[in-house]
Amino acid sequence: MLSGALIAIGLTVSAQDLPTNAEPGKCYVRCKTPEVWKNQDVTIEVAPAYKRIVSYPAKYKTVTERVLVDEGGERLVLVPAKYETQNFTVVTKEASKRLEKTLGRPSVENQTVVTKEASKRLTVVPAQYEMRDVTVTVKDAYKRLVSVPAKYETRDEVVVIKEASQRLVVVPAKMKTITEEVTIKEASKRLEVIPAKYEMRDVTVTVKEASKRVEVVPAQYEMRDVTVTVKEASKRLEVVPAVYGTEVVSYQKRQYGNKMRVIPASFSRDNEVIEVKAKSAKWQMSEKAPDCTSSDPNDCRYWCYKEVPAQFEIVDKTVLSADASVVTTPECNEATSSTQCGKATYVKRVMKTPPTTREIDIPAVTKVVKKRVMVTPPSTKTFDIPAVTKVVKKRVMVTPPTTREIEIPAVTQTVKRTVVDVPASKKIIDIPAVTKIVKKTVMVTPPTTREVEVPAVTKVVKKRVMVTPPSTNEIEIPEVTTIVKKTIPAEQGTREIEIPEVRATMKKTVMVNAPTTRVVKIDPKYGTVKKRVLEKDAYSTEKSVEAKFKTVTKEVLVSKGGLTTWKEVECKLVQNTPLPINWNLGSATLTSGAKRIIDARLLPILKDGVAVAIESHTDSRGSKSSNQSLSERRAQAVVNYLISKGINASKLTANGYGENRLTNRCADGVSCTEREHAANRRTTFRVIDQK
Repeated sequence: MLSGALIAIGLTVSAQDLPTNAEPGKCYVRCKTPEVWKNQDVTIEVAPAYKRIVSYPAKYKTVTERVLVDEGGERLVLVPAKYETQNFTVVTKEASKRLEKTLGRPSVENQTVVTKEASKRLTVVPAQYEMRDVTVTVKDAYKRLVSVPAKYETRDEVVVIKEASQRLVVVPAKMKTITEEVTIKEASKRLEVIPAKYEMRDVTVTVKEASKRVEVVPAQYEMRDVTVTVKEASKRLEVVPAVYGTEVVSYQKRQYGNKMRVIPASFSRDNEVIEVKAKSAKWQMSEKAPDCTSSDPNDCRYWCYKEVPAQFEIVDKTVLSADASVVTTPECNEATSSTQCGKATYVKRVMKTPPTTREIDIPAVTKVVKKRVMVTPPSTKTFDIPAVTKVVKKRVMVTPPTTREIEIPAVTQTVKRTVVDVPASKKIIDIPAVTKIVKKTVMVTPPTTREVEVPAVTKVVKKRVMVTPPSTNEIEIPEVTTIVKKTIPAEQGTREIEIPEVRATMKKTVMVNAPTTRVVKIDPKYGTVKKRVLEKDAYSTEKSVEAKFKTVTKEVLVSKGGLTTWKEVECKLVQNTPLPINWNLGSATLTSGAKRIIDARLLPILKDGVAVAIESHTDSRGSKSSNQSLSERRAQAVVNYLISKGINASKLTANGYGENRLTNRCADGVSCTEREHAANRRTTFRVIDQK
């Protein structure tokens, strides 16, 4: 029952997998999408990075240090002030200024006044004329027709003695006399000057400009009391001595360093499982059922998509449990030790309050003095003096001169001339033929007319023609000026007169040098103490040990493969098709010509997604093993070239058969021609199903 069920499933799958809408006479192959893998490098840390620490103990030395046991200090000695009597000047009347009015000299200058503006006068330049001969046609040219008679000859005729003919009668042209107006003097223009218009206008001329008059306002003074210092205020210094005391000073008599203990790094062994190829699946066809009666090898089978387990690799590695470290312990800890860790004391004399001075103020001695002070400074007051003007008559052009064009009519003359009214023509008069059985006169040339040119009759007439048109000339009329006397008034100003100040000399006591203090230094006193000093504390050095890594190559599935579809192919491609490659003797290397044949024959077929089997054969010459190896290498060379062109390797199969499939009788020990042996040296390809 189980085998029956598997057969039923296989038939169902095969039936469902067959191409739909297949056409008779067409061939189909099953195309499989191949699995695409890529290699990926995975780097694993097999030994971790850690620190290696080396410790060094502390170093000490003993030094003698000089310390201050008595600061010393300062003592102030009083230096009294110095005084002297000096003469000083007191201003009893301040310096001032007095304003004095100054008057300049008036001046008279000549000023040119335009009484008549410049203008222009137009002068007419008349047009120029000349007499020219003008030919006037008084009678038009025409043509006159002159009659040319016909030419005859006598012929022997039985009936007609004179043929019918035509006679031309000239109808002369009719003439008429017409009267025509001829211009003997063309129309022109004459320019007439329109003079400019002027009028007299009043113009105001300033003969004396406006000015100002200055009047001085004197300064005002008053007497004021001024306090004068006859002895300046000063200060007297009093010394306050310094205050001293003692204090206990602590110092570090001995220094302590640190003790260091190194704890080295610790490691442990471990391993890591690396997936070098991911889990995948692939299609597999079952074996043919034993009770299958079909001759088709694909019948009685079913397809299974079986899982391909992942592949792993175990990598040993070292793991860092704890990195190297340093434990630092102080040699003397004040928190746990009963001693003061090398501290000592000594007594030192210290100045608590430095010596100072106290200032006692000495007031100034003053005296009251009368002083004349200017309350209001002198100033000036300005009065305006109006300008003096004069009215002068001035001729002004109101309208500029222009010109006016006057039309001069053309002069014409009446002339009579004869013209053709009706042109000459011709009139044909028929002459009937005379018949008689006698001699006959025959017209050889018919009568015609000849045109005779009758020239036109002309007459020369004098005509006045304007050569240069009339124009105008501008004549400049200069302006007329007159000189007027103009008085410029003198400018008034003020002059400052300095009034010197009045001083009085008095005596006063002045402090030349202020009272000061002189500092007397008290030298400090020093002692010596011994110290144990830390020259260099305990320290450690670290050295980093780098981690070690190992690279493992891992296969990663890029895209999953499987059965996809059926492809229609040419039926001849299902059979072995020759690939006409000329291999060199004993060689499996593709020549450039062989590569061109593969590019032209195989690449277009493989681009459609089908799978191809490459088969290579040799002739019977040589050993079987060498021929088998050579054929396999040749088939693989074709496959390798196709892979380099981007064809998936899963769609290519390389088979070498050596001398096992000869196409003719040329087996071992049989004598054959080179042509017959060449038929066995062949490389073929065929389209196959992908399983």
